[in-house]
Amino acid sequence: MIQQKKAIVLGGTNPHIELIKQLQKRNYYVILVDYLENPPAKKYADVHIQESTMDQETVLKIAAENKVDLVISACVDQANITACYVAEKLGLTKPYTYDLAHKITNKGYMKKIMVKEGIPTTKYVYLEQNQNIENLELRYPVIVKPADACAASGVKKANDIKELSVYFEEAKNVSRTKSVIVEEFFTGIEVSAYCFVENGNARVVMISQRMSVIEGEKKVLKCYATVTPPNISKKAYEKIEVVADKIAKAFGLDNTALHVQFLINGDDIDVIEFAPRVGGGISYYTILQKTGFDIIGATIDSYEEKKVKLYLSDDGCFYSVNLIYGLPGIFDHLTGVDELINEGVIEGVFYHKTKGMEIGSDRASAGRVAAFLVKGITKEEMYKKIKTAIDRIDVIDIDGNCIMRKDLFLGNLDETSAIQ
Repeated sequence: MIQQKKAIVLGGTNPHIELIKQLQKRNYYVILVDYLENPPAKKYADVHIQESTMDQETVLKIAAENKVDLVISACVDQANITACYVAEKLGLTKPYTYDLAHKITNKGYMKKIMVKEGIPTTKYVYLEQNQNIENLELRYPVIVKPADACAASGVKKANDIKELSVYFEEAKNVSRTKSVIVEEFFTGIEVSAYCFVENGNARVVMISQRMSVIEGEKKVLKCYATVTPPNISKKAYEKIEVVADKIAKAFGLDNTALHVQFLINGDDIDVIEFAPRVGGGISYYTILQKTGFDIIGATIDSYEEKKVKLYLSDDGCFYSVNLIYGLPGIFDHLTGVDELINEGVIEGVFYHKTKGMEIGSDRASAGRVAAFLVKGITKEEMYKKIKTAIDRIDVIDIDGNCIMRKDLFLGNLDETSAIQ
């Protein structure tokens, strides 16, 4: 009988449900580490330990006590640092060094290398805790973001020095190192390029256009949908492939997933940021449906230091991931989704919240309840299915109230993610 291996999965997010399932198929006993009491992936793991994925020493202790064979995170930046830290301490396999994982999650370091290597990116200033924000020599409006935070936490658009002063303090408080990036605002379509680095060469697997809005008094940036393929020029697409490869070579990446965010204006492109990991949300599932490439399985191979052979196809269809947001409350359940799946209107629904979790409004991730995927032979069919789904799905709170944000969805085929 083959002895069962042990793996720690860092983070109980929805994509890690698929990660856990695939690890179990590979004969791993899976220990999930997540600070939440009931994260979406909890019920799929063999055991859940309620600790922070960013507490490196605690995760190291858990790994050592359980004599694990693997510590992995597929799509959480800060958890990737912990995974590589623990792997190095215990002599386990990993996709890249702890030093590289730590450096790349700092947007100041990332920007510095990109500028040095001629990778197109917006003009920026890197500010540490006590630096002066006056006279930055940047053109307003500017984007303010923590240098080392996850996702869109603390990211704001400032139109003048007064707003910059407020958002700088907010971003600094989100940052672990109290450091902030301020960069010039670049108007355009935002896209995510999902890549894999094979034999030192980055290849684009899929590109999606992100639809976003900035709303509320706190000016929270919310992505409400993605569309694949994006409405960009052939030249822009070619530039994305070239730049993704330059990033892989500039940062010494190989045999790893690579997620790069771009702003596109005509044929011009600018890199927002990147991470050597799988994209968030249900991009892994969209990639599998669209191209046939299993990027979660490839990530496990990457962590096990097994060479990945890239295989791609294109089914020619249009896909849209649609985020379901709720008004503030306590989540109970969704209605309408099972029928929509059975009727072929949606391909599947993926939960960000479990029953009893709070729905907030102070940041984008706090308001996300779930996401559903729509597939169409044409854009028109895709849009029609989205409208049908939005009309029939609802978010129900613990008191039986309907609290879905029906106003936040892909309303027409001409929308772009240029933030106004």
